[in-house]
Amino acid sequence: MRSSCRATRASGCVAPLRACVANSSRCRGRNMTISHFNLRRTAASAVATCLFGTYAVSAQAIAVPSGQPLSFLEFISEQDGLLVRFRFLTPQIGDGFDYLTVFPDFQALCDEQVVPVLDQNGLTPAQIVLSMSAQDIPFGEDNSDVLQFFEIFRPENGTCIWEEF
Repeated sequence: MRSSCRATRASGCVAPLRACVANSSRCRGRNMTISHFNLRRTAASAVATCLFGTYAVSAQAIAVPSGQPLSFLEFISEQDGLLVRFRFLTPQIGDGFDYLTVFPDFQALCDEQVVPVLDQNGLTPAQIVLSMSAQDIPFGEDNSDVLQFFEIFRPENGTCIWEEF
């Protein structure tokens, strides 16, 4: 089963991310949920907005060590929550921001953004996959013209431990 939460500019009623993940069959489809939530600096602000059975909130810029423009795109939960993915839009990677420049951003995103959201929502994955993409392309779609970077972490004692591929 896979659940997905995607940033958008819609509004509606507020519900916690936990409800989106826990009630994925209620949100949309049988095996997949298309949902949306806003990733913020504090876990207390990680909420979903309910709209016609799906969840939606607005995307916003996130500060990272490299200074690159970065915004949240999508949360995906797979394998009954053992694997979670956080996708980010980083339109300037490859154009002034190479991999070595943005590598510290992955650790900062995981420790400062992802772990608090997971903790606040009672999620305990075994792995966290973070991705940065120069363009917003659908999850799983291969586009050789769009640069993407990926890193894998495991949560441990309130921090993210980098797991080399």
